[in-house]
Amino acid sequence: MPDGLQARCDFPMLHGKPEFRSLSCAPFRSVSSSALTPKNAEILFMKTSESIRHRRKSWWISILFLSSVSWGQQESGESRHELLFFPSIDTFNNLTDSNSVDHDSFVRPAVDVLYSYSGDRFRFLGEYLLSNEESELERIKVGWQTGRNSMLWLGRYHTPAKFWTTEYHHGQFMQTTITRPGVEEWEDDSGPMPSHITGLSLEHESPRAGEVSTNYGFAVGLGPQFIGDELVPFEPLDPESGHDLSVNLRVAYKPSVLSLSQFGVLTAWNEINVVSESSPDLADLDHIRQFTFGVFGDWQRDQWRLLANFVYFNNELQYTAAPETDQFVAGYVQAEYRVSEDWTVFGRGDIGINVDESPYLRLLPAFISHRYMLGLRWDLASFHSFMIEIADTSAQGDGFSHDDFTEIRFQWSAVFP
Repeated sequence: MPDGLQARCDFPMLHGKPEFRSLSCAPFRSVSSSALTPKNAEILFMKTSESIRHRRKSWWISILFLSSVSWGQQESGESRHELLFFPSIDTFNNLTDSNSVDHDSFVRPAVDVLYSYSGDRFRFLGEYLLSNEESELERIKVGWQTGRNSMLWLGRYHTPAKFWTTEYHHGQFMQTTITRPGVEEWEDDSGPMPSHITGLSLEHESPRAGEVSTNYGFAVGLGPQFIGDELVPFEPLDPESGHDLSVNLRVAYKPSVLSLSQFGVLTAWNEINVVSESSPDLADLDHIRQFTFGVFGDWQRDQWRLLANFVYFNNELQYTAAPETDQFVAGYVQAEYRVSEDWTVFGRGDIGINVDESPYLRLLPAFISHRYMLGLRWDLASFHSFMIEIADTSAQGDGFSHDDFTEIRFQWSAVFP
């Protein structure tokens, strides 16, 4: 398999095969050797070729890819290095006279660098994001294959309790859209729940009868602090005290090895310490206890793809005077239709229950509580894409007022080599 394609997908690599989670690598999500009969392999190859053509992957990648599907064929002691670059340029324009954003327009160049090493049983992955707004080590973790279907990781990683994060990570080329749903945003973009934790994680696949499998992801580690108007994750290279416990669980059911679809549940418990002196809005707030429970689905058939995720939040805000309990549901439904090999039309609605009245979300003024978006993606020259989105958007705003505006975005993204 070409070096670039393998690292483009998330890890771990079980039995010499990556666990594919992104759309561009989705045909091989957790392919079990027990399900990969010669007939299934032939069908899988045809499905892979179709999906790869959708991202303009070359046919020879499909052939080499198929040759590496069988688990357990990695030679003992064989090692592999992967280095990928995900550059992107985003533009944003606010079409409404609104104070909802700091700038009415901006241009944001960025590059996400992903490095991985795979040995016989040892794994390493590092990811660094550099843009004109930030420079951050996003992930750094080491792993050990503890069994035929299990991997144990130590380090800073993406929490398994967020669906979009574990599907696409930071590479913009990997996701069909420009924007992420509000509930799936990163911490520094007013995401309402942790995206990064530092500690231990365990991933396990349980093959079932026929072609069915169930995947489990469990993680425990140090979560973020609440500083200013955002969550701030633990930084391994610049550690500070005050970060508390985060526990995450993800269970995904995959009805067939020949299908790209998956369905599952996500849950997390987060103890979030608050730096009270960082903002007047946090002056009397000491701590936040957050429980989340979500359900997600990723259904794909022919030219259609449907994504949905809804998360229930229960936040206990520990104010000096008395605790305040906050409950709401935030989620989204996204539809994609592949018009041709190069063109995809998509749309998404970000919706929720009680999000407008949430005292917790009022601490996150840039949180996108509602967005109704339409967009178009053009895949060009193998590993390049151009996208446009237009949306009616509502940010949480300060106090009880919301900031409503219409936005238009353009983006170029790619992956090299």
